[in-house]
Amino acid sequence: MCSNTPADLEEIDLVIVGAGPAGLFATFCAGLRDIGSITLEAMDAPGGQLYKLYPEKYVYDVQGIPKIRAMELVTHMTQQARMFGSEIRTNSSVTDIIPRNDQRYDVEVNGKTAYTARTILLATGIGSFTPVRIGVPGEEEYTEKGVTYRVGDPEYFRGKRVLIVGAGDSAFDWTEEISSVARNVIIAQRGTRIRAAERMVKNVMERDNVDIMLNTMVTRITGNGSWIEEALVTNTETGEDARIPVDHILVAIGHKSDPVIFKTLKPDMTGRFIRIDRSFETSLKGIYAVGDAANLDSDQKVLLIAVGGAEAYMAINNIKRYLEPKASLFGGHSSSLKH
Repeated sequence: MCSNTPADLEEIDLVIVGAGPAGLFATFCAGLRDIGSITLEAMDAPGGQLYKLYPEKYVYDVQGIPKIRAMELVTHMTQQARMFGSEIRTNSSVTDIIPRNDQRYDVEVNGKTAYTARTILLATGIGSFTPVRIGVPGEEEYTEKGVTYRVGDPEYFRGKRVLIVGAGDSAFDWTEEISSVARNVIIAQRGTRIRAAERMVKNVMERDNVDIMLNTMVTRITGNGSWIEEALVTNTETGEDARIPVDHILVAIGHKSDPVIFKTLKPDMTGRFIRIDRSFETSLKGIYAVGDAANLDSDQKVLLIAVGGAEAYMAINNIKRYLEPKASLFGGHSSSLKH
């Protein structure tokens, strides 16, 4: 499809879609390679999942940083992204990308065509995401009345009785954070498999105020109309019911994600991932993708901030070569900068 949009649109070399960790590092790298870019983020602040899902959790898997709170990391990443004056626009949902007849793309933001870009980098992560609910009576009634799906400030749970549903990394990360201030924490897992990292499980199991209940399924949530009071749980092996007095229920059983599918742009997909080649280009010329949004056809995807950052760096270098065929694929070491 060709665009019939006005000729006075803002023209730019690169539009980066998404300001999560991969998009923010791509913004920095674009500035490093002197590529004129703008980064568009649908949410009201940069940071992606770090900002939206677990701002107060610690992140451990970024090179050179032993331990850092998610929002502090977002602050540093945003400062780095803006080092060369690159603009990051929030509340800017890319609603369509429309191929033109001159190998460029019109970019629609919040339903209105706003830019003409020579290249696009999709750093859209898992797309839009919503928490997976338990799906039991009382859950909807008491959402935000004791039932929650994310951790803000752990101090919110000080002295409280907390039931965490789930046994993955998020559940154990949150348990470690909350148990330092909570009266007690119970992890309820409907099966026997604990999916969290071994070191995290060990740390949690050493806490005196933490109990792990396997083969345990929450079947009902009750309260006084204003706040939760109890969780009814059932042992999945024996069928035995029990009532657990609680002040908070934290649901950590995952999120449903919807990959960003634009009205006009149709890149090849591999499951939920946008298919890329080893230059990070999609099936559409001039359209690249990195991070949790993208995958090589035959590779198992590793969803880590560090991996997304490396992909962003390599993709930007390939974009530089696409924009300027005689440019070096390697832009030099940033340690030589005087900035």
